[in-house]
Amino acid sequence: MKMLCVNSNALFESTDGIFIYKGNGQFFEGLSERIERVDIFQFKMKFGDNNCLADFNIKNKAFGSILIERGKNKLIPYIKVFWFGFKNIRAYDFLYLFYPLNISVILALFAICQKKPFGLYVRGEHGIGSIISKFLFKRAEISLTVSPQFADFIEQAGGRAETIRPMIEDNESDIIVDRTYLVKDKYNLLYVGRIELAKGSYELISAINLLVEKGVQNISLDMIGDGADAVNIKKQVLDLGLSKYITFHGTITDRKILKKFYRDADLFILPTHHEGFPRVLYESMINGVPILTTFVGTIPYLMKDEVNCYQISLKNPADIASRIADVINDYPEKAIVAINGIKTIKSYLSNKNETHEEHLVRILMEKGIA
Repeated sequence: MKMLCVNSNALFESTDGIFIYKGNGQFFEGLSERIERVDIFQFKMKFGDNNCLADFNIKNKAFGSILIERGKNKLIPYIKVFWFGFKNIRAYDFLYLFYPLNISVILALFAICQKKPFGLYVRGEHGIGSIISKFLFKRAEISLTVSPQFADFIEQAGGRAETIRPMIEDNESDIIVDRTYLVKDKYNLLYVGRIELAKGSYELISAINLLVEKGVQNISLDMIGDGADAVNIKKQVLDLGLSKYITFHGTITDRKILKKFYRDADLFILPTHHEGFPRVLYESMINGVPILTTFVGTIPYLMKDEVNCYQISLKNPADIASRIADVINDYPEKAIVAINGIKTIKSYLSNKNETHEEHLVRILMEKGIA
């Protein structure tokens, strides 16, 4: 069987190889162990400072890659995508398309025209309610999703959908069972993710500034990650005189080091503007960290305000600051939501034993495609 996969992001080229985000790379690697031939298709860019989250080198891996240079002209690469779809779709037995992406829409339409079976991996909320999305859901062999809420929506649109096990490296044995929540002299706040506007990074910095202006001295914030706005955010921290309270650690790919940050954190904060379901919330629950999060995308399907987390308002630094103060001022009582978070993740993982690639291949075998 020959499978073509459209990756969720561009791949990044350096002198050492071509890099992809680790979770995706491990998925394609696992898929290539079960499928005769797997090729990934996407745009290719030069590796820059903001791409350090792409830490999986695909050089010498079992899967192939078909990459289109993405230069300054935005139209030419898409013309090349159309040409590739027209010429090459017929060479594959199945297409697996990360969605929603413009490339995936184009190749799905070519697959329909050439009567090639395809599946969708629905990761985010943007555009899934559009007419074209509903059209594709009905014609896909399967849509695998990051959330039961997405799966329900797709089935209501006439498609077939199932929810995969979260693409995280931790498993049930990593769930913390002995964490305590005590009054402390200083509380460690944690953010993990891309540092950019869409993740609420500016609001988080403003919230810390509001707390400091009100005389709150017993907090520190660790920010792990990098992104398009990292330089501006760091400058803002310097300009506001917050370097004493906020530390930037860049991207951390060593799981032991990252786990220590989770275990040392007293509160995890995610002020994101839009999501599918973020991996960092799974990781926070596994490590028993109380959570503050916006309720966007499918987050409210699993997370419940004042049950296993605390909801913060979208794009509202004052509300973030207020919620932080509420938690640290009554920490032993407020942190109990983390205990419910541990119960939530235990229950959620208990009936999801297959990896993403195992799940996909099983469905293809049931349908007689693989």
